[in-house]
Amino acid sequence: MFKYGILSTASIIDRFVAGIRESKDGHVQALASRTLDNAKKAAKRLDINNYYGSYEELYKDNDIDIIYIPTVNGYHYRDCKNALKHHKHVIVEKPFTLSIQDAKELFDLAKNNNCFLMEAQKAVFLPSTNKVKQLIDDKIIGKLKYIEFKAGFPGKYDYDHWMYNLSLGGGTLNASATYTIEYLQFLFNQPHLQIDGSCIKSPTGTDEICSFQLKVNNSILVSSTIAMNVNLINEAVFYGELGYIVVPYYWKSNQLDLYLYNGDHQHFDFSYQSEFVYEIEHVHNCLKNDLIESPIMNKEKTFETIELVNQLYRKWQ
Repeated sequence: MFKYGILSTASIIDRFVAGIRESKDGHVQALASRTLDNAKKAAKRLDINNYYGSYEELYKDNDIDIIYIPTVNGYHYRDCKNALKHHKHVIVEKPFTLSIQDAKELFDLAKNNNCFLMEAQKAVFLPSTNKVKQLIDDKIIGKLKYIEFKAGFPGKYDYDHWMYNLSLGGGTLNASATYTIEYLQFLFNQPHLQIDGSCIKSPTGTDEICSFQLKVNNSILVSSTIAMNVNLINEAVFYGELGYIVVPYYWKSNQLDLYLYNGDHQHFDFSYQSEFVYEIEHVHNCLKNDLIESPIMNKEKTFETIELVNQLYRKWQ
């Protein structure tokens, strides 16, 4: 049984905890917040027996095997480094870090301490994503020509929220570009990617809506739009010569539709209680096989994603 420590009381932890419990061999050992009161409230809501009012106490808990880090984006490097220094295996929410240098340092530290380290990227482990890959590889929609990703989540954050602070890792690109990029990396087995794009900034200077384009192996064009200020149809669409695939909420999808231009249509359902269960089970399989790096979400994918995101931020400055 792998015992988890949850390093935050962020809203995302409810679904991650559900994923641990849905997995075959995971247990939530403890939770930590920056205040004991917040930790106690979250622990009671999630039926977790142990809770701490500081992160340091969680790092020092000898009963914890794996620490899950969904803290503020700009603190991922700090929190991950502290967990690794205490010889914990670590899953860090996306974006992994804000700089290549920090990411490389963390993977080196994990290797030196014989600790597993992975960027949390649930999308690539979903059955729906694997089905998309199968349909594309089997040429069911013919030669793939164009892909469109759209994600909109307006009204979730006020301007004083850290998501509107670029130095803390806010902005639409930092928030969700990883889903697009790492989805493509998985589908096309670490392809050659080129990126360009533009954004509209908020009054705080962060990218409030962005649109970026990628070329995959110089043969497929990809358009991705992410918005914090307008509703979008949240989906990915894969267009081929013979038909297209529609994946609603592609970063957590439990279904997809296949449409062929000859009139055929197929719907696929993939039920789960938590979309996190698949990546959690992958981590467990890696640890059972004494791996300290995922063969699917490896450091090369993480490094490339950080560099592509930073290319655009340098341009937008």
